[in-house]
Amino acid sequence: MRTADFVSKRFWAPRLCALTVAGAALLPGASSVAVWIARNGLREDETDTDVVDFVVEALRDRRVGWLGDLVDRLALRLPADRLDPDLRRLVAELAAVTGIAPLATDGLVYSWIATGHPDTGRAALARRLFEVDGVGALLTTDWAARLTGDPQLDRTMLLEGCLFRLRRGGKTADINGFLLLHKALAPTVDEVAMLAGDYAALLSNSHSTVAAVARHELMRSRSGQAARS
Repeated sequence: MRTADFVSKRFWAPRLCALTVAGAALLPGASSVAVWIARNGLREDETDTDVVDFVVEALRDRRVGWLGDLVDRLALRLPADRLDPDLRRLVAELAAVTGIAPLATDGLVYSWIATGHPDTGRAALARRLFEVDGVGALLTTDWAARLTGDPQLDRTMLLEGCLFRLRRGGKTADINGFLLLHKALAPTVDEVAMLAGDYAALLSNSHSTVAAVARHELMRSRSGQAARS
């Protein structure tokens, strides 16, 4: 076992990271470079140092036209259920070199909610927020307030997305996060009336709290409309 550890940590890991940099400097296209980086990694195990800066420098010096495509391919490789700080930093630094925002991938949505730092446009990330499983569990009261108070984010999009996500169902922790967002949005009587069909669809939701919220909002909307007439 000690021999195997030596071979894996002392011999291979530094060389794999060196291969990562070499591949970034020599391979012919975005697809091959993305696969190469994912295969060989960005961090040397023994010293816990990364080669992100070297990879960025190698790619920047090549002045290739496919760098933007590489950024998107790497962003698509970010995990959607945990943070990968090295790959995330590589995506952000390469995007800064190109001046083009990367795709709002599942992994970038997760890292935005997990860290509070958007690595691409917040509006694009917010639109995808309701499609990525697991991020609801990361939403807190403070996060909900940030989302609803962000001038870059469309309120109707947030409300419709929230109802869509509640309708999809899922784990209780996820659902609770989007219920916090719905509460922070505090929809008006007119907004509930406009989305009455979406609220009605929640009445039979398997999560009793979701169904109760929908029932309360529909009753409040009808009472408000009746009071006006």
